[in-house]
Amino acid sequence: MTTVDDLCRAMDAVAPPRLAESWDNVGLLVGDRAAPLDRVLLTIDLTRPVLDEALARGCAAVVAYHPVIFSALKRVVAGSMAYELVRRGVAVYSPHTALDIAEGGTNDVLADAVGMTARAPLRITLPAEGLGLGRVGSVEPVERAALLARVRAALGVDHLVVAGPSEGIVTRVAVGAGACGDLLNEVIASGAGLYVTGEMRHHDALRAAEAGVTVACALHSNSERRTLGVLAGRLRAALPGVEFHLSASDRDPFRVVG
Repeated sequence: MTTVDDLCRAMDAVAPPRLAESWDNVGLLVGDRAAPLDRVLLTIDLTRPVLDEALARGCAAVVAYHPVIFSALKRVVAGSMAYELVRRGVAVYSPHTALDIAEGGTNDVLADAVGMTARAPLRITLPAEGLGLGRVGSVEPVERAALLARVRAALGVDHLVVAGPSEGIVTRVAVGAGACGDLLNEVIASGAGLYVTGEMRHHDALRAAEAGVTVACALHSNSERRTLGVLAGRLRAALPGVEFHLSASDRDPFRVVG
């Protein structure tokens, strides 16, 4: 019988919790490791619609990229997400920055989306292993407009929010899934001509443009969601007796209107 513990072991192999940033909260956040497991739902954010979907599908566990419990809880009462998860017997595993830093994780999937070949972390966080946040590397010479079109197609989005130069060929690109505006110093120092991320502050975008770097923001979770399909494939290989489903209800809270 496959259990939640088997899922935890598989996730720990893909995104070892020891890789996570010190401020993060990763691993099994809710649930019983001994509970039987036959269906799992993968999502970026565990919202009420996603929980309803998990229950409708009969999923005993959810792999939610963003931690559903982040800071200390003083109460677990009716109506809260933690209460509902425990009451319904749904386990939750969150990898977050452990998956960002891990080889083959969130940032490598985003690097693949732009066609990056040789690559390295933008910021080394684990010097002994040479691992860290973001990725920077080479791409075949490509016009900025064509590369932005490639990113839209790979991420399955209709729009990107772009700052900086709109024309010219780039051969070096950086990526940082999620909110990675704080990696901008490393991006500029790396010589990257284009930076793909989820979101960036106004003044950081101005600074990037002044440095000649094109910034393409896909919205926070849109820059991360592509990794769910890759992760599902790896988990299916590790746990062939378990069904893994990508949430149909999970989406970025922002949308383009008008």
